Amino acid sequence: MMDDDFFSPKDPGLPPLPCVGCGWCCLDNPCEVSQQVYGYVPRCPALVWTGARYVCDLVAHPVAGVDLTPLFVGQGCCARHNAWRRDVRKRD
Repeated sequence: MMDDDFFSPKDPGLPPLPCVGCGWCCLDNPCEVSQQVYGYVPRCPALVWTGARYVCDLVAHPVAGVDLTPLFVGQGCCARHNAWRRDVRKRD
């Protein structure tokens, strides 16, 4: 499912791009941390629109005992060719 031309989280030739809060990764496929906390749901309840960007409420308000390591917080965007990066808006 992952296309190497679209996803480039560890590409040594490309510097990481910062997360812009477009919500694509969380709306496309809820992460394993979300599934651990909420079970499988089509849309992660922790994805919150601030009026300017999406944020992860699990990161903003950590739950005791939940490992956030799989979220790769602070490591940048792994979908550099994602068009949503240029069009950050609420997507309901």
